[in-house]
Amino acid sequence: MSDSDAYDDEDGWPVVPTTRARAVLNHAALHDVDAFSAYIAVTAAISEAHEMGIQPPGARVDNEAAGTWTIDLPRGHGIARYTYTGRPPTILDDVVMPDLE
Repeated sequence: MSDSDAYDDEDGWPVVPTTRARAVLNHAALHDVDAFSAYIAVTAAISEAHEMGIQPPGARVDNEAAGTWTIDLPRGHGIARYTYTGRPPTILDDVVMPDLE
């Protein structure tokens, strides 16, 4: 069974961070609650937009063929890069938060 087969419409569109992205997010959760809340906000925006079959406002395509996109995190906390294939889940490939590094 693939990840998209396990998708449950009632749970919303899943956005799953890679190990690299998860490490940045864990660091943000421990050291900067505002940066972490910016991550939560952008994840919710991605999830809601992808449920509707669109990209969230402000998302920029990096490589259309590969389905990779970049979006700014709220309040200037950095950027997030993700892969969207049109089927769940969306993969959060990388999160760059310069103020945390």
